[in-house]
Parts: sequence; structure tokens; C-alpha cells
Amino acid sequence: MVIAPPMKRVADEYGAITIPELFRKRAGVLSQIIAAVVIVVFFELYMVSIYKGAGNLLQVMLSMDYKTGLLITAIIVMFYTAVGGFRAVVMTDLIQGIIVLVGGVALFFTLIYSLGGFSSAIEALSNAKIFGGMDGRALFEIGKVGPPPIVKAGMIVPFVLSLTFAISVAQLASPQLVVRFVAARDSRVIANGMILTPLIIGIFAICVFSIGPFGWVVIPKYTDDVVTFLKDTDLVVPFIAMKLFPAGINALLLTAIIAAAMSTINSLLHVVATAFVRDLVQNVKRVEERMALNLTRLAVFVFAVIPLYFAVNPMGPIVEIVGVSFSVITSAFLVPLIACLYSDRPNSAAISASMIAAVIASVLWYFYYYKVYWIYPVVPGLLVSFAVFAAFSLGFPQPSRAEA
Repeated sequence: MVIAPPMKRVADEYGAITIPELFRKRAGVLSQIIAAVVIVVFFELYMVSIYKGAGNLLQVMLSMDYKTGLLITAIIVMFYTAVGGFRAVVMTDLIQGIIVLVGGVALFFTLIYSLGGFSSAIEALSNAKIFGGMDGRALFEIGKVGPPPIVKAGMIVPFVLSLTFAISVAQLASPQLVVRFVAARDSRVIANGMILTPLIIGIFAICVFSIGPFGWVVIPKYTDDVVTFLKDTDLVVPFIAMKLFPAGINALLLTAIIAAAMSTINSLLHVVATAFVRDLVQNVKRVEERMALNLTRLAVFVFAVIPLYFAVNPMGPIVEIVGVSFSVITSAFLVPLIACLYSDRPNSAAISASMIAAVIASVLWYFYYYKVYWIYPVVPGLLVSFAVFAAFSLGFPQPSRAEA
């Protein structure tokens, strides 16, 4: 409701097909270059987490070597993204999205059924033994369970709220998502999406996010090696799926979860490659459309390999990598994007300065203050972004149309 209608209108009016290009049309070339650099750097980081998820899934569900799983995922996605472009990304996302939704809902209800119904499942989880011999009831009390350093600091609530904020509010400003509004056929598609999207995401999120804690009930039934799953929590849901679904149905679920990973990677790859060629390369040298298309296809392969390399030895669990990358992306883009969509003459200096300040604030917070206060960088990043935008808007007012 906030972003889609004005995004469609402004993009159609100015003929922009990428978010950095939209910034250029509304706020100048400097904002386009800054936005493109942020996309290339931090979407590459985000892709590390998605590769890791796909590798973990194939590792658990097919007993495949983790590195082999990474390679298979990368080859398939980079091929159809490079060959098919935006249309391939959108069409495969539609198909993969349906598979993901069906698979996620099916896994949740299979889990609840296997535990004797919802009441029995909650009772079993409440009576389970978790960290340090605690009863599972602690899982239902805010602040009792979480990563030990955060629990010790008494910062579980700020940690969870800021992480949730980082991942959810990012939907307002993530280029790979909001660029879809540009491709909508008409305003009716946007209107229908406003109704359908919250319903679909709500159902999916409730089902999938509820599965993890039941690992304390399911995993001990099949193995005594709970420590492995505590060290790498990304293995929990694939393990539950393997044990609860019969052979054959497992294949459907594997397809569903790999589809989730691939549908995210292809969107990110397309946005990164397009931003690199259209918003960076073409600002340095004029390139014919045919050459630009070939460069974009080549960029897809290059930018698919870089996060693949880092995914071999990832720097943290998926949720942490996603939270950090989303924090920077959201902090950098949310305020400038709203300004470009709702302001008649957005302040060019304020937009560029707020993006730079948001990135610096988010990165510095993560390295120096995050493990002290356990608040995700999106909070200070957005505050700094808004403050700098306001300061530059007041200190360097945009000239009126007559003065311009």
C-alpha cells in the first residue's frame, strides 16, 4: 500500500526499470551510483546465506556433500537467469512460489499430526528438555531462551524485535522485491497483490516459522547428536522433513525448499547484474543495448560465483547473514525511496548523503556495538539515515523549479 502504487506510477512516468535508475531520474546520477554499489556489495553478502541454505538442504536430504550441493544450486540458477533474464526470474518465481507455499504448509500440518494434534504438540514441546536441562516451557516465555551471550546480557527482547524489524521492514525497500511493481501490467494487478500478498505470506510464515522449536521434540527421537543441530540450526527443518515425510513425498518437499532458495538467488542475481551494467558500467561508457544484454548475462555468472566462494566457509548462520544484509539495504534505501516516490522535487544531496551515512552507521554498529547491545544494525542505520536526510534537506534546500 505504501510503495507499490506510487512505484508503478513514477516508474512508468520516468521509464525507469531499476531502483538505482529511478534514483537517477529523480535525484541525479550520484544517487544512482551509490545505490548500485550498495546493491552489488550487500546482495552478494545476502546470497551467501541463500547458497548456504540450499547446500544444507541437499546435504541433509540427499546425504550429499555440502560443496556439491552449493555447486548444483549455482549452476542451475545462473544458467536460467542468464538465458531468460527478468521474464525467466518472474515465471520461475511464480512456479517455485506455489511449490514453496504447498510444501511449507504441508510440513507444518504433517508435524502437528505426527505429534497427535495441536494441543498434544504444544504439551510435548512444553515437557521437552532443552538447553541445560530446562523444560520446554521456557520456549513460551519471552527472554528465557536464545543464544547464550544474548540471554546473559538480558537483551533477548531487543534482539528478536530488531531482527524481526530488519527482515520485515526490508520488504518495503528491497530492490529485488519492489522492482516487481514496475513490471505489473496495470494498477489492478497492484490492487489484487495488496490483498493476496499479506494473506499468502502470513499463512506461509506462521507455518514455517513454527516448525523450528519442535526440533526439541522430533530430533531426539532419531538421534542423540543434538549438539550438531545446536551448532548449525539451519539443519533442523530439513532433518524434520526427512524424518516425517515418507519417501517420495520427501522429493516434493526437497523441491519446495530448493525452489525457495533458487527463487531468491535468481532475483538477487538479476538485480545485481542489471545494477552493475545499467547503473555502473553505462555511467562510465555508453554501451549499445545488445552489448549491454551480453554484459548482463556475463555478470550473472560472475556475481553467482563470488557468493558461492564465500558460502563454502560462511561467516555465520543464515538468519544472522540475512539480518545484517537486510539491515544495510533497508537503512540505505527506505528513506530515499519514499522521498523519491512522494516528493515533488526530492533533495538530491539529502538522498545521496543519507544512503552513505546509513551504510556506514550499519556497518560500524555491526562490528563495534552489535555484540554489546544485541540490536540489529537496521535500527541505528534507519535513525541515522532519517537524521542525515533531514539535516541535508534543511541545510541544502533543493532549488525550486523556477530557480533550477
